[in-house]
Amino acid sequence: MITGSLVPNITIFDKEGNLDIEKNRWHMDWMLKKGADGLFLTGSYGSGPMMTHEERVTVFKTAKEVAARYEGKTLLAHVGCIDTRSTIALAKAAEEIGVDAISAVPPFYYKHSEELILQFYKDIISSTTLPVFAYNNPETSRFTFTMNTVRKLQEMGLAGMKDSPLAVGFVSRVFYDAKVNKKNFQMILGTSSGWLPFYYMGVRAMIAGMNNWAPEIITALVKATQDGDQEKSEKVYLGMMDLSAKLHFTDSTIASLMALHARGFDAGFPRKPMQLPPFDDPKYQEIRQWLEAGFADLGMTLETGK
Repeated sequence: MITGSLVPNITIFDKEGNLDIEKNRWHMDWMLKKGADGLFLTGSYGSGPMMTHEERVTVFKTAKEVAARYEGKTLLAHVGCIDTRSTIALAKAAEEIGVDAISAVPPFYYKHSEELILQFYKDIISSTTLPVFAYNNPETSRFTFTMNTVRKLQEMGLAGMKDSPLAVGFVSRVFYDAKVNKKNFQMILGTSSGWLPFYYMGVRAMIAGMNNWAPEIITALVKATQDGDQEKSEKVYLGMMDLSAKLHFTDSTIASLMALHARGFDAGFPRKPMQLPPFDDPKYQEIRQWLEAGFADLGMTLETGK
């Protein structure tokens, strides 16, 4: 079972849009060192759909090298592509590299029937020995999972689901259906929002975007929750939610990069058409103030690059 908090880590590029291996290696190592329990690679935050097969494989290899320095870190590689053939090719590459599990969003852009989505996952599951997780993100995939869809996928051997919308009725129904009927199936939250109430329900893992730029806070939240320190976990959860809300002023990938730069780290660039504001934009200073206040409120020290 995957436990704790993984990070949907951003993929860092240089100013010309080339993959910046050294900065990605630094960022992965920094997050794991700060307590993140693993990496969710080349998903939405990670610009997966904007990258070539070779680039995504390079990110998988880099993550494997970095994670080898630590004990018990999970590598969950997102291999979802717009077509089945490319997805399977990436799944096989991820297995050869030695990640722990793979995940795939339903094929996006085109709107597909449930029958075709089921076949898509059946093909992935039959192509690898790794645990396969579905990635429920209807905003990008144009497909919404139902309880009926999930049950059919479970019969095919799907290992679990990363859920981003966090519709309470859907998540709780899938979770309790698996628990009551003793199915080997794991629900993973696709965000840190809702972590505390869903943890009390029994969910044990999340993929938290804040790990990209404030892993110390997410680590403190997970530790307090796992330790049963309700008072501290509630305080950290509220601080996390307040700070997270402030950073939702733009796309999550851009906000993550801006927050890293605001902390004084040379965190590179996104790939166009995504673009960072000029570094003299006052928004960076505002983010720095938000971070300093948020960390101070939780009795934590904000480490900066400069």
